[in-house]
Amino acid sequence: MRIRRQTPVGHGEVLTEPEYSTWAGLAAANHALAASWECTVAGVPLGELRAEARAEAIDAAEGFSAGLGVPIDIGGDPEGLMVMTGHQPELYHPGIWVKDFLLQRLADETGAVALDIVVDSDGFDRVELRTPCFTSGVGRCAAILAQSSQDGCFACTEPPEPAELDAFRASGHEALSTLPAPALARHFDTFCDALSSACAEQDDLASAITVARRRYEAPAGTTYLELPLTLHVRTASFGRFVTHLALDAARFASAYNTELAAFRERTGTRSKAQPFPDLASQGDLVELPLWLIADGRRRSVWARVGAAPALVVDGEVAVELGTDPGGAFEALMAAELTIAPKALALTMFERVFVSDLFIHGVGGGRYDQVTDGVIERFFGIEPPRFVIASMTLYLPLGAHEVSDEEVAALEQRLNRLAHNPDQLLGEMEFENNSERDRVTALSAEKCELVLAIASPDADKKTIGSRIRELNSAMAELVAPFVRDTEAELAELRTLRDAGEVLTDRTYPFCLWDPLEVADKVR
Repeated sequence: MRIRRQTPVGHGEVLTEPEYSTWAGLAAANHALAASWECTVAGVPLGELRAEARAEAIDAAEGFSAGLGVPIDIGGDPEGLMVMTGHQPELYHPGIWVKDFLLQRLADETGAVALDIVVDSDGFDRVELRTPCFTSGVGRCAAILAQSSQDGCFACTEPPEPAELDAFRASGHEALSTLPAPALARHFDTFCDALSSACAEQDDLASAITVARRRYEAPAGTTYLELPLTLHVRTASFGRFVTHLALDAARFASAYNTELAAFRERTGTRSKAQPFPDLASQGDLVELPLWLIADGRRRSVWARVGAAPALVVDGEVAVELGTDPGGAFEALMAAELTIAPKALALTMFERVFVSDLFIHGVGGGRYDQVTDGVIERFFGIEPPRFVIASMTLYLPLGAHEVSDEEVAALEQRLNRLAHNPDQLLGEMEFENNSERDRVTALSAEKCELVLAIASPDADKKTIGSRIRELNSAMAELVAPFVRDTEAELAELRTLRDAGEVLTDRTYPFCLWDPLEVADKVR
């Protein structure tokens, strides 16, 4: 699937690709397509493993979601339609949040089970409330909720303590109080109330933010299920998937790297790190797109290939697998490791083994074009279709957006006033006729000299000196216009910089009413 669209720019504009009206049909078509897949995964027919994975996902999601403290849909049929989306448990912007509301709408219209994958295995630097603020001019302020330890992850981080929550609320209020939109502080307060109760109940940062978000959006009536990835990966079906990758690591890495190269060539991407790095090989070790999470840290997982397959972390064998798929799977499950997928492996597992339709954002939809190729090349099956969604909401701050083109035009005008003021005489209003007559006369003389200096026998030195004198004389007369233009340019630059801050579409969801977002997708 080729993603063509960029993020929407108009306030309240929702992007769906393909059109939302096709989504139900795509889910049904993907469901039918999955029934035709005939490959095996670690010795188990894909259809059988897919049925197991879907049942396990529903069971795990219902178990976690029971603690959300909001109404949820339970008793979903794993043989029916299942739709999914997912993201890291950040204070993300409405363009990401809208995927959850579209997920809910699609489930309501089709009767599908709806799951949101909480990618709590990902690392982060810090979770913060980013907001505009009017302190010394227009700028950005941040209230920090949590910071990560080295090699940590969302699920590896404890929820903030009450004192930290109080500081977060106070810092957010300090910034929001400078804005002429009191509703923003009210929304933030409502979220902070939900966050305080969630942090008291949950054991990790990811769960606390997820529970708080669901309680915050409860007025919109969402009932979809939440499934933390670190809970999802403990299932037998995911263990079977990891086993399959490990026992065929060299071929998987080849498919992975080949599709990445094709994507970079197709899109003109020069960086070898984009959309993510190739999988490396070192002797009999092949890197896998997996993390081992242990002792509050994430570490990369490698497969030892050859006669004695194993999973290796930091040069040490984490589990001996052997060559028999059944035995390797049993050994992996017995080791009780928490192994989580990186980006491509995550969406590959969810799209092939669990969901009938996955809703991406624009960025995820772009990299999952690589996933399509890997699915086809590695499993030998036609990849299921996915969809993308995004939305733009601007804060109600009455910002005037100034374009770079407007600034450039005024900069050019100022340059002409400095070097060729005679070209702008028709646009100037002088205080009296004598000034205008004087500038007009100087300009006329300059025009004559410019023509004269082009003659082969012209005294270029004398004429050039006189042209400079004329420019200097005109500069004195147009100085007030230069000062006015400089002031106008400074104001325009200030407005442009302020507009960039005030019209940023990436401020956190907790500054908006969830009903406003829900209304946009109905």
